[in-house]
Amino acid sequence: MLRRVLAAEAARVEPGPGALPDIQRRIRAGDRGGARRRWPGPEWSLPRLARGRWGGWSPLAAGAVTIATLSVAAVVVGLASTVVPTPIDRAEPPPGAVGADQSASPAASPDDVRPGPTPPDGAVAPSVGAGTGTPAPGPTASTAGLPVYYLGGDPARPRLYREFHRLWLHDGSARDRITAALRNLLDGPVGMDPDYRNPWPAGTDLRDVTVGDGIATVDLAGAARNGVDEVTARLAVQQLVWTATAVPGVSGLRLRLDGAPVDRLWGRVATSGVLRRAPAMEVLAPVWLISPQHGDAVGRSFQVHVAGILPEATAQLRIQQGTRTVREQVVTLSIAGPAQGEAKVGVTLPPGRYTLTAYAISLEDGSERFLDDHTVTVR
Repeated sequence: MLRRVLAAEAARVEPGPGALPDIQRRIRAGDRGGARRRWPGPEWSLPRLARGRWGGWSPLAAGAVTIATLSVAAVVVGLASTVVPTPIDRAEPPPGAVGADQSASPAASPDDVRPGPTPPDGAVAPSVGAGTGTPAPGPTASTAGLPVYYLGGDPARPRLYREFHRLWLHDGSARDRITAALRNLLDGPVGMDPDYRNPWPAGTDLRDVTVGDGIATVDLAGAARNGVDEVTARLAVQQLVWTATAVPGVSGLRLRLDGAPVDRLWGRVATSGVLRRAPAMEVLAPVWLISPQHGDAVGRSFQVHVAGILPEATAQLRIQQGTRTVREQVVTLSIAGPAQGEAKVGVTLPPGRYTLTAYAISLEDGSERFLDDHTVTVR
């Protein structure tokens, strides 16, 4: 009954394109209609439910909203005294992909995975410790859409973003998949999206990977020193952890440098023992444009896949061709923060080059936050 009442009241609301500035003006003027209830988190607030076009609530709706408000208050009190669990992170792999991400973030679809180059003469990627050596030819070569995490966003407060890269494997084992993903991660300073960066020092090499009892031991060379700050150092470690533990059956990581355990990486972050994933809401991007990925070529009709950890479960999507905005819309995610929600939006565009931007609007000041943009070509 509560859902029906709230849905009926929501259906009476007529939003307009200039609503946000008007609401902000009313708030500054002290209008009770613009009163807001604070969300238990930084820089965000939940707007008071909009009134209907006739300016008032029905008695039944008012009672229902009172009940809902009390229920939300009880939930918030409960959350304050408990640990918010990480969302279920055992996603099914995309068709034909081995070792798809098991993270709390959305699983890949075939359209989310960027194909990699085809090795010459059917060769497969070299094994750990083999360097670039002579690849072994044969019909056993296979590919997998493997998740690779990068740092992005505000340099002062970076977060993790994921790309799916189609990489060549030997045998598809956990060790093989972690090796391929980490080698790919360490190969360059940025991802396919140049806004996604790899903070590990240039020249860092993967010496060895072993997997046992669900724990991957990763041995790196050339990474003993790095002049990054503490926030970046912590995210760099989580970048390795989230990439390695995206492989099925792997839940933690032990870090080695030049064969030896390291208690504190770069003098900034503790790395002794088994390292686990930090909570998604602490390390993943608040808004995330999953696909199309940067540089993709798509057909005239395609889906834009957006994810986010937002209290209101409301993101924004803007599509531009050059400086001209051709589409802008609200995207309602499947669930509100602290869980990560997602949504897919169908888009049809004429051929050309476009920039897709997913972002959030701060209810504090109306500014655009957490922008994630990809440039794509529509064929």
